[in-house]
Amino acid sequence: MKNKFFNVLSLLLIISLSGYSQLEEKIKNENVVAGTITKEGKEIQGYFKKTGIVYLNDKIFLAPWKFQSTVEFIEKDVFENTEKIKNKLFKEYSAKELESYKYETLYYESVKYADMSAVGLGMIPKKMFMRKIKDGKITLFHFFSSPPEVLINESIEPYYIESGTPQLVYRKDLNGKLKLVNNLDIEKELADCPYVTEKQKNGEYKTIGKDGESKSDFQKIVNNTLFKEQVRSMAIEDYNSKCN
Repeated sequence: MKNKFFNVLSLLLIISLSGYSQLEEKIKNENVVAGTITKEGKEIQGYFKKTGIVYLNDKIFLAPWKFQSTVEFIEKDVFENTEKIKNKLFKEYSAKELESYKYETLYYESVKYADMSAVGLGMIPKKMFMRKIKDGKITLFHFFSSPPEVLINESIEPYYIESGTPQLVYRKDLNGKLKLVNNLDIEKELADCPYVTEKQKNGEYKTIGKDGESKSDFQKIVNNTLFKEQVRSMAIEDYNSKCN
């Protein structure tokens, strides 16, 4: 009786492992990744079609900006119970249709943002998915600019490299406007946190100069110009930990 029980248990384990192995193979062949979308407050499990790379002259470039406009998603039950997966089974969602989506360790939130770093159509505020990297009273995101679609007598490759580098964006409070961290006015925008503004006035946020040594006016200028993002990131970290 005991042997019969173990035989049945072993058979069920083999069937389970076989099913898991087949699913893993299917995920690999269809080039998808497991994740979830949040639509109208409801979280839905499924799979995303991988689209975050571009090919140029036999080279591969990461294209994280592709995840900011739309995502192609198929629900879990449909994917796992359909023998042959066709493109029409994937539904394309924009940032106007979802509140967020996530896969692996990455979380994307639907936000409204105007890219003021360069003159162009990006300056017009629009809904997009933006990768959230830190929660807090001040939330941090990574924004990726899109390369130009058309160039005349110029290589696109440098633009792919530049667009693959994230720009750090912040949002103060849940309904605040999203802005580049580089443009944060610490003493004005973080005035409700004297701990941070005093440190900024005293030149204590720095990437050059040793702790404890006197801060020259030159060092303060260098830290707040050449190392703007690093200095402002330090201030944001203090704001979230000390003044939340």
